[in-house]
Amino acid sequence: MKKILVRGGRVLDMEQDLDEPPVRDVLIAGDSIASVGAHLEPSGAEVIDASGMLVIPGFVNAHYHSHDVLARGMFEDLALEYWGTLAGPLGLRRSIAEVRARTLAGALECLRNGITTVQDMSSFSPMTEEYVDAILDAYAEAGIRVIFSVTVRDLSQLDTIPWIEELAPRELHEVVGTQRDPAGPQMDFVSRQIERIGERGGMVRWALSPSAPQRCTPPLLEALADLSRRRNLPVYTHVYETRVQRIFSHDRLSAYGGSALKFMQAAGLLGPLVTIAHGVWPEEAELDLIGRSGTNVVLNMLSNLKLKSGVAPILDYRARGVNLALGCDNCSCSDVQSMLQVMKLFCLLSGVSAPQRTGVTAAEAFRAATLGGARTAGLSSTVGALRPGYKADLVLMDLADPAYVPLNSAVRQLVYSDSGRSIRTVIVDGHVVVRDGRATRVDEAALRAEIAGLMPAVRGDIGKMRAGYDKLRPFIDEVHRRAWARPLTINRFVGRENSK
Repeated sequence: MKKILVRGGRVLDMEQDLDEPPVRDVLIAGDSIASVGAHLEPSGAEVIDASGMLVIPGFVNAHYHSHDVLARGMFEDLALEYWGTLAGPLGLRRSIAEVRARTLAGALECLRNGITTVQDMSSFSPMTEEYVDAILDAYAEAGIRVIFSVTVRDLSQLDTIPWIEELAPRELHEVVGTQRDPAGPQMDFVSRQIERIGERGGMVRWALSPSAPQRCTPPLLEALADLSRRRNLPVYTHVYETRVQRIFSHDRLSAYGGSALKFMQAAGLLGPLVTIAHGVWPEEAELDLIGRSGTNVVLNMLSNLKLKSGVAPILDYRARGVNLALGCDNCSCSDVQSMLQVMKLFCLLSGVSAPQRTGVTAAEAFRAATLGGARTAGLSSTVGALRPGYKADLVLMDLADPAYVPLNSAVRQLVYSDSGRSIRTVIVDGHVVVRDGRATRVDEAALRAEIAGLMPAVRGDIGKMRAGYDKLRPFIDEVHRRAWARPLTINRFVGRENSK
């Protein structure tokens, strides 16, 4: 069994001093941490000198989509309902070469930013084994741990945006999205992939992903809940990302009290195995339901702000003891896979409501970015900390970087000061996958050249989507106008009066 000794770094762990972490050695045996202590002297171990380094557990990016990595930087100043008409089709009918390249590029960005586990809520159509293999083989090539789910839905976009079907002329319905796929074949496909591929030595954790409750019929949600219980599989889904979605639930889910969460509850899809992404627009009773049921929430503040969705009620979740994780979301709507940016925003956005102390500290952000994300997948006893028995997923950061000079509080400077510039070495499952800031398993120059060759077709396809979007825009404008005219008891926008 291969051994690696990470010697003499300051080891940052939630159970230790977070301001001035102790200098310790970390002994890795195979894929796991064997020991953490002072002056370890194992025989036959490769030694990595970590003196002058901060050693942290790898981050868990608990909400991400790999399908639009190549659209980074293409969109801005768009609300989600506009953005979706442009970015969504990038998951449809793409070449295997593009799928591999975009997945690999996203994985490398994650790794170079200290993310060692990523939850890819993967969107692709048609559902084929070739796509699944291309994605998971790319993750294996990069050397990153993945919580993988195939997004399923059996209702179309046209079914789930209020008023759009009546507002938009029929010839634009396809631009909105009219594809409806039956639930049964999708569930069969997902089940077959789980059986066919397995966990690949612990590097793949399978999960289930209904796209969003309003995009699924009750039988599909019930089938997902049943499979989750039988196989102990975590579930990730989008819930209440925008005000428009909140209004849709009031109108279309009246049989469930106008609540997407009660709709999920009726299907058996709440509880510790379930994570809702975003959760910007729940009402008070729904916040209570999330807390009572033990459902997790993964916050995605970067995309919520860029897509004009509002600010999630962070303090309300914390008051109810909800496990919080953090995610970076799509590259086309957050433009970066950086948990450092997300942790800082998590802390800062908790202060937009009142000047009182909130307890949303750098330490809490660090927990959410590591153990909080691991808990959503049932991995908090093996991922997210530097302790014996945990997977050997760790990051070495240079304390000579200006972000840490002088070193007053390691955890605060990690969250508030570090841009990722300090990251030198990343180890996943006992393998060094980034050394001196460079990937060890992938020819990055060759990948850049490959992507450059793919981009003319990608840009051309997005150009065609823009033409349809330009025609559709006035009708989405009217959807937003109507949504804002409707009174709600909550407001998730800063600097705007509550629209009751």
